[in-house]
Amino acid sequence: MASLGVKTRQSSAGEERSGIARTAGLALLLAASAYLMALSMRLEDARWLGWITLLPLFLSIRVLCPLESMLAGGFWGLMLAAFSSHGSDASLVPGFRSYALLTLVPALYAAVASRVTRQVGFHPLLLGLGWVGVELALQPLTVRNGLLAATQGDGLAIRAIGHLGGYLCVAFLVAYVNASLLEMLTVVCPVGSARRVFTAAAGFIETLSHQLRWVVLTHPTLQTSPRGPPATI
Repeated sequence: MASLGVKTRQSSAGEERSGIARTAGLALLLAASAYLMALSMRLEDARWLGWITLLPLFLSIRVLCPLESMLAGGFWGLMLAAFSSHGSDASLVPGFRSYALLTLVPALYAAVASRVTRQVGFHPLLLGLGWVGVELALQPLTVRNGLLAATQGDGLAIRAIGHLGGYLCVAFLVAYVNASLLEMLTVVCPVGSARRVFTAAAGFIETLSHQLRWVVLTHPTLQTSPRGPPATI
């Protein structure tokens, strides 16, 4: 009996350590996601990052309960506000409203999306449509063309889509592609084991980080062409 009790305590301690490690890993993925989105809004060479930067956020929605997803969404938004409001070419002016909106809106989106996912399944189309609401709620920040459209610059294809449907159409498309990529990942590693999905996403981000090394090293100041100061919040 004593031996059984020791094994039970060891098992509980191991599960606790594993849970802490997964939480820390997810936090790092979310922070990296926020940083890469801020980077893609500043650098021409990093525009392509916008198509994948929402993967950790959608992963949270896919595998966490609504409350945990809300916390993950809020943390992601807070990190995005921090990364976007610092530097000489910051896209946001630091302020309470900036931080509050970028924390609360993604948190609410993640919580609602998580609940919907548990009721009807993980659907990229629904996540993309829901992200349009995020863009509308963040309009008071006066971010040029919103968040996701701002990551795509002024390329010909993006201009064409934006001309037809506006920046909200671009945002929907980018969010839909992000969610679809995650859905393909979960087909390869079924979500019957959340750990395998986290591992697959972490490996993907790690591979991506090697590709980003060139961007960061060649743009140490994250500078693009000169621009005017960000709009006052």
